[in-house]
Amino acid sequence: MPKDWPSPIATGLTWARVLYAEFLTVIVICLLAIVASLPLVTVGSAILASVDVLTTVITRRDTGAPPSERARARLFVEAFKRNLQAGMPFSFLLIAVGGVTAFYYVVGGARQQGGLLLLALLGMYGVICILALAYRVGSFRARTSSPPSTVDTLRMAGRSFATPLSYTVLWLVSIAGLLAIATVSLILIPLTMFGVLAVGEVVAFEEVVGEGAKSVAPETGIER
Repeated sequence: MPKDWPSPIATGLTWARVLYAEFLTVIVICLLAIVASLPLVTVGSAILASVDVLTTVITRRDTGAPPSERARARLFVEAFKRNLQAGMPFSFLLIAVGGVTAFYYVVGGARQQGGLLLLALLGMYGVICILALAYRVGSFRARTSSPPSTVDTLRMAGRSFATPLSYTVLWLVSIAGLLAIATVSLILIPLTMFGVLAVGEVVAFEEVVGEGAKSVAPETGIER
């Protein structure tokens, strides 16, 4: 664990720099993830695979990450196969909670029923928490040569969210805010889910569990 408390500013700056430096890779991963998640029941697996590949690209930029987009695309295919089963529970949770949330929102909005709209709001919070958990599980699986069991991974993810809690709240707010912005266009939703937020998870994980976000900051020519 880093000696100092996680810095949201360092995380945000590194997040932006990585997106700038790896923009093409993020687009490629997003396109592959969209195709991989078309059956819907594999959306969780696509999230885990996206985090897996971006972890390799970002943390091993100079020590083994393939430089070409074609090779990185192959990494995604391999990661997707490797995470297919592990991602299924997240897929079912997202489909179930997301479907119920959409139902409450549509019906509540049509009938102007505050109770249903409140349930829809709680459902949206549930979707955000499921996504955050999926990203964090993806990080732990990506950084271990022999992925731990589901129970152990969930336990480690829970501990990483607990310390410090304020940083986790900011991360959840970031997920909610970016997804809210992405709803202006359907194409932005998968770009945000599989690309922008996956990069954010890699950087945030490094800030909380690793050597700090700055340790994975690329040389972009942009002033720090």
